[in-house]
Formats: sequence, structure tokens, C-alpha cells
Amino acid sequence: MKKAIYICLEGTEGVGKTTQTQKLVDHLRSKGFKVLQTKEPGTPLAPLTMQLRGIMLDKQYDDALTAPARELISQAIRSIHIDKVIVPALNEYDYIVQDRGILSGLAYGTACGNDPDRLSFLAEYVTESARLHLNDGIYDSIIYLKGNTSAGLQKALSAKQEFAAGDAMEARGQSFMEQCSSNMDDFSQAFNTTTITVDGKNIEEVFADILRALNIEE
Repeated sequence: MKKAIYICLEGTEGVGKTTQTQKLVDHLRSKGFKVLQTKEPGTPLAPLTMQLRGIMLDKQYDDALTAPARELISQAIRSIHIDKVIVPALNEYDYIVQDRGILSGLAYGTACGNDPDRLSFLAEYVTESARLHLNDGIYDSIIYLKGNTSAGLQKALSAKQEFAAGDAMEARGQSFMEQCSSNMDDFSQAFNTTTITVDGKNIEEVFADILRALNIEE
């Protein structure tokens, strides 16, 4: 039975994940492949996850949330996404291409003050029912786009904001993003990850690196 190839693009703010996700989806579709495009935390493919995303990331709720509360919302989003969107798509698509996933969850969740072992346990728990259909590491490939955190944060802050009050993660500033990047470096070793440096490269150069890493024809 056919199973979609599940690819996740990762990285901290402003490194080009969303741009490269869209380019990869468009490229694969131009080759005739059937591609599901999705994201975490929160996807329009599962509307409830977008409501939960707002609570988790809208800065207006930041003071009302605790670190564990934010994390449990994140894991609820992942549970719904994996079980209701990803698993049903596995036999319907050639590729699933996702913007952010478990690696970001571990990196940002730890930077927010959660214990990394508990985060790993929760991620395994909420994906347990889907692991019969997925690889043990969930994704077939992770592309980790790594760049200068200061430049990336400034780029993200200057872009159109999703929330009127701002993004709770971006609002934590440069030192927080540096910690997230360091965490991502560490956690990426537990996954099937290819790290691609984006600094000094244009969009097309980064995309060419991604295609090579995934062994996809240009």
C-alpha cells in the first residue's frame, strides 16, 4: 500500500521555513505529485487547532498561561493534527510537506521552561496511536534551516503580524531565540535531520540545497 513521504521543515523565526515549504509544495505539484501542505502548531485543515493556536501564541494571553498549560495546548494541537489530518492522508498523497513539527515543539517548549524529558514523553504519548502508520521518528525527513537568530527575529517582527497584540514567542526577544536555536541543534540529533545553513544564500540557493538533501529532481 502506498504511503506518503512525510517531510517537515524546521527552524527558528525568519529563516524562511514558510517560503521554502511553499516552494517545495509547488515544485512537487509541478512534477505531478499529489501533495498535502500543512503546519504546526495549528492548521486550517483542522479548524479547532487554529483556535487553540490563538490561545497558545497570541501575546494577549501570555500572562494568563503557565509553561505547562501552553505545552499541553501545543500537544493537544499535535494530537488532533496527527490523528485527524496526517494519518488519513498517508494513503491519499504522494508527499506531506509540513511547516514546523515536533523539533520546534521540543526546542521552544524547553526554552519556555518545560522539562525536556517530559516534553519528549508527551510528544510520544500524543502520537502513540499514529505510530502504527508512521515511522518511529514520525517524519521521513526533517530539513532544519539554520540562520542568524537576530536577523531572523527582526525579519519576523517586521512582517505582518498574525495577532494584534503580537506573537508571544517573538516577544520574548533575542536571548530566547538563541536558546531555541541551541535547543534545536541538540534535539535535531534524535531525528532524521539535515541541517541547511541559510546565511549568505538567496531563496533559490537554499531551495536547491533542500532538493539535494531530499534527493528530489530539480
